[in-house]
Amino acid sequence: MSAAGPVDSSRPPPSVFLSYASEDRPAAQSIRDALRESGLEVWYDESALDGGDAWDQKIRRQIRECDFFMPLISAQTEVRPEGYFRREWRLAVERTLDMADDHPFLLPVVLDDTPQAGARVPERFLWVQWMKVPGGRPTPALQALCRRLVSGHPGVEPPKKRPDPPASSRPSARAREYPQFPKEEPGQKVRFSAQVVGWALQSGWVFFRGFPRWVRISIYAWLAIVLMSRGCMPSEEHSHRAPSAGATTRSSASANYEGSPNNSDLTDLGSRIAREVNAEVGDHLAVGRPLLVTRFSAPADDPAAKGLADAAFAQVYGKVKHSHRGQVGLTKEPVSGTGTSAAVQQGRMRGAKYVLVGAVDKATQNLTVRMVSVADGSLLWSESYPVAGTDPAQIAAEVDSKLPSLGD
Repeated sequence: MSAAGPVDSSRPPPSVFLSYASEDRPAAQSIRDALRESGLEVWYDESALDGGDAWDQKIRRQIRECDFFMPLISAQTEVRPEGYFRREWRLAVERTLDMADDHPFLLPVVLDDTPQAGARVPERFLWVQWMKVPGGRPTPALQALCRRLVSGHPGVEPPKKRPDPPASSRPSARAREYPQFPKEEPGQKVRFSAQVVGWALQSGWVFFRGFPRWVRISIYAWLAIVLMSRGCMPSEEHSHRAPSAGATTRSSASANYEGSPNNSDLTDLGSRIAREVNAEVGDHLAVGRPLLVTRFSAPADDPAAKGLADAAFAQVYGKVKHSHRGQVGLTKEPVSGTGTSAAVQQGRMRGAKYVLVGAVDKATQNLTVRMVSVADGSLLWSESYPVAGTDPAQIAAEVDSKLPSLGD
């Protein structure tokens, strides 16, 4: 320990948040024990957590407050496209946005031969050197790192921004792997025509998958809302009516969106979609439907909160409308305030059984989505999401999963 310097016993031990996939729990426990034996405080998602909202909030708080974040990367994390550990990774990366570039915080550990290049990890993880700890068994390198962390001299290489690749090496539409055009054989015209149709569909899907994830999400939301709003129109009116200004604007907005990863760009797009949906569908869609969805509200002087509220509303409305076709109504204006009495009154006026209302609280900077029973005004469930760093698509999926059977 002399190489790392003396330990200052007057300060609390540094804390390390250990993040891992459930399949790697034995390796994580071994690393946890090694860190604790070195004098480090380890925050570990099995220690005294009861599950539910309290569990999620504690995890978020620990990631906000820990001194170091140690993600465990392996073949198990590579094969899993989703999992709670990926949410932890995203939260850790978001925290680094407020840190100086030379401040060590991320300490990636790889448990097997998973290569760093091309791994399914956040890009920020690729900016720092990974440490190999096969199977979670402590190595001299891990022990040396522990001593440096305890001494207050991490000696971890600071993140380095990778240079932009030359224009000639950047991926383009031509670099995508399109299927091979079918070959026509004598006497097989019908078969060849079917193969050409299949080739065109596959090529179109490859082209669409080449867009950034944010662009694809916005297109999905726009298509769902447009299709459902058109489905509520009388057939004759639908067949003779020219495309509305709202549909044209939404199409233009989605087409011109360049896929910026900034939350402000996504929420701005969501805000525009929400305003145009309201302008187009009107109040008549809300009458006689079991579920009434109100516009999500936010403080007028908080653009970030307003953007998330509008983006979340657009995603939630599109999702539940698709899942419960013909049973979801919509109000044109948000319910004022953060209470539920005004929402219940709106539901009674429109003959709804339930009301879905969302509002951003300025004090806590959380978007709270509530499901209220119109019959007695009771709160069926409530969920809160922080304004910063929340994915509107995730909110929509969670809300849709909690809806009761609207046919009852």
